[in-house]
Amino acid sequence: MKEKYNLITLNFISIVFLVLFLLLNIISVFYYENKFIFILYSVLALLSLVPIIILYIKLMKKYKKSEEAKSENKIYKFKKTDSTIINDYQKAIIDLKEKNSYILGRYNVLDKIKKQYKKDMAKARKLQENMMPKKMPNNKVIESASLYKPLEDIGGDFYDYIHLDDDRILFIISDISGHGVEAAIITAMLKTAFRNIAKSFKSPASFIYDVNNYIIKIMPINYYLTMIAAEIDLKNKTIKYSNASHTPILIIENSEIKEYTKGGTIIGLFPQAYYEEEAINIKKDDILIFYTDGVIEASRSKNKYDFYGIERLKKILLKNRNNKAQNIISNIEKDFYDYLSYMSPDDDFTIIAFKIKI
Repeated sequence: MKEKYNLITLNFISIVFLVLFLLLNIISVFYYENKFIFILYSVLALLSLVPIIILYIKLMKKYKKSEEAKSENKIYKFKKTDSTIINDYQKAIIDLKEKNSYILGRYNVLDKIKKQYKKDMAKARKLQENMMPKKMPNNKVIESASLYKPLEDIGGDFYDYIHLDDDRILFIISDISGHGVEAAIITAMLKTAFRNIAKSFKSPASFIYDVNNYIIKIMPINYYLTMIAAEIDLKNKTIKYSNASHTPILIIENSEIKEYTKGGTIIGLFPQAYYEEEAINIKKDDILIFYTDGVIEASRSKNKYDFYGIERLKKILLKNRNNKAQNIISNIEKDFYDYLSYMSPDDDFTIIAFKIKI
């Protein structure tokens, strides 16, 4: 727009100069007898038009460029560049190259750290898996199966068992607060505590009492765990248990499922805590189910009322009560991920089934 106004102004000035030039010629003819003066004025008048013509040509070129830029929906500013601008531009390019090299270098370092972290986590997962039983009890009296899936590479769920004698099994399942590296470290401490304290096992309640007093001395602040300790007596067909604020034990008897929660508070917060225990008679075809809250509290939405839930777990258990322990676990897993539409759960997932055969 500015170039357009400049052209109009220049056209006006040119016309005025032309008119003045013609008037000068007429006046010169009538008033100047000396023709040299007439010629001189004419030449000066023509020379005065030269810069105007040159300026007019430049403005016309600039105006055309501006119009072409506008026709492409772009606005360009045409200005003369000097050596200072070029030097600044070159310096900026050099600075960008240096920063880019630095960023690429840091990225390579971070990428190496990330790859090493993945390797370390894979090793840690393998170590944690080795802390879990490789085989569950399976003989002529009992069969069992387990499934453990940590949310991350390593998790905070833990289970283990030992044979107290030929007929008795001491089984524990635990859920450490949180998950990931910190929780996995605590599972390692719990593994050691379990093996050491089980050597002097008397009862499930006294066992959890001793575990609490041991763990509370070494547990980091703001960490705690829930646990079930169960003594399964295959000879006398009984199970004695104590539940330290863990999820209920589910026992399937024919077409009925009962929940068992007798015990006490969580482990790792209160020294000298008191725990109760309960004895239950079991018989052929009874099924004992132990699990962590990552099973029943898994949700496929942000709705706090929409979660897998214990009732759905009971339904799938009743539906599969005549199956083998491994099939029961497999069908629970399938139903669980069907519910989640095969999305990743938001907590560690652990479930164990024991089935009495005779």
